[in-house]
Order: sequence, then structure tokens, then C-alpha cells
Amino acid sequence: MDFNDDQWQAWTRLMKLTQEGDREAYERLLVEISPLVFNYVRKRVFNSQHVDDVYQEVLLTFHKAKHTYRTNQPFSPWFFAVIRNAIWACLQKNHRISEREVLMDAFPDTAALVASEDGLDDRLQRALESLPDGNRQAVEMLKFRGMSVDDAAKELGISKIALKVRAHRGYALLRKHLKEEQRKKNE
Repeated sequence: MDFNDDQWQAWTRLMKLTQEGDREAYERLLVEISPLVFNYVRKRVFNSQHVDDVYQEVLLTFHKAKHTYRTNQPFSPWFFAVIRNAIWACLQKNHRISEREVLMDAFPDTAALVASEDGLDDRLQRALESLPDGNRQAVEMLKFRGMSVDDAAKELGISKIALKVRAHRGYALLRKHLKEEQRKKNE
């Protein structure tokens, strides 16, 4: 996939518009750079089972770092630096996690945990209800209804990238809510 100077200039303009708050420009930029990002990740992540996860982490890192782009500088060096650093960080994180992985056989029956006195079911329900509608729908469709990203995105009428961003924001908000509730319980 070759990208010429005109393409990079177009992406530079979209990035400038994104920083000015233009959501349509940002969505267009994500749609256009996604194949490049995916192929870049695929060529650098040798374990094919990790490619999709690393790709998602790279897109999230790009989203978080978009404010750091200096519009008076070329876009491509900044873009590739963000992507390379995100890949490296994600692979390091995956390596640390795999060193601590425990086989599922070592865990107790999760049904017993959900029905425990902790009221995990109720806490999770309250946490889900606290999410903004878009984030809640994404989390429920992907995690509780087991829908594929393609199917959930089609049902909501949004891009796959937008769905994944909503879901990841939802997961972060769920963690925050559950930690806060646990903190209050422990006081």
C-alpha cells in the first residue's frame, strides 16, 4: 500500500481539522489510516493472535495522542512514531501479562461468584446503568450479547472503529465506577 505526498497532505489537513474539533474529519481520518495502521501492526506483530488487540491499542493510543501533533510539522514522522511506540508498549504489556497468566481451570465457578453475597450482579448492573447510552450499548452488545464487532456496528449504524472506541471508553468507565463503589464499601 503506497501513499503519495497528496495523501499525506490530505491526512495532515484532516488532522488539523480534528484538532480544531471537527468530528467528521476525525472519523474520515480514522477510516483512511486504519488499513495502513493494521498492515503496519500485522507486519510487526509475529503472533497472529495478538494482531487485533495490538491494532486496537494502537488506535486508542493514536486517539489519546492526537492533541500532541504540531500542525506546523510533517504528519507522517509523528504518525509513525506514535504507532511504533504504541506497538512496543502493547507488546511489552502483553509479555508481562502472559508471564502471569493462570489457566482457567484454576478459577472457581464464575456462576457462584456472580450469585455471591457481594451482590456483584447488582454492582455490575448499577455500573452499566451509569454509562452513557452509546458506551453502554457497545459494552452490552460485545460482552453480554456476544455480538461480533461487525454486527454490532451495523446494528448501531456506526463504523467499527467508532464502536470499538465506545466500547473501550465504556470498559474504562465501568472499571472506574466499580473501583469507586468498592472504595466506598471499604470505608
